[in-house]
Amino acid sequence: MGNNGNNSVGRIIVFIVLGLIFGSILGESLGWLFGHIGTLMNAGGEDNVVRNFFLKAWEFKLGYSEDGNPLLIDLYMVQFNFGFTFRLNIVGIVGVMVSLYIMKWSRK
Repeated sequence: MGNNGNNSVGRIIVFIVLGLIFGSILGESLGWLFGHIGTLMNAGGEDNVVRNFFLKAWEFKLGYSEDGNPLLIDLYMVQFNFGFTFRLNIVGIVGVMVSLYIMKWSRK
């Protein structure tokens, strides 16, 4: 993954972000679908094992205070709230791998 023109750093970042977005959307959709199937089949209801597998996310939070509120900077006339949450699920990781594979075989 060198900087040979075909795989520039910017292009790699774009494919990783797209993979995360599409993978996370797919994971949320599959979790919703399997939640409803679990309810229909009386297999644990909305909160079944398969649904939880797709929706289980690791969260990384930056810019939050200990009580869970975003960091607030009050300059009297202007207030700034800072906070960033990054959630990653299993299908998001698969989405990144698929998007990097597509990037490998695609051309500009």
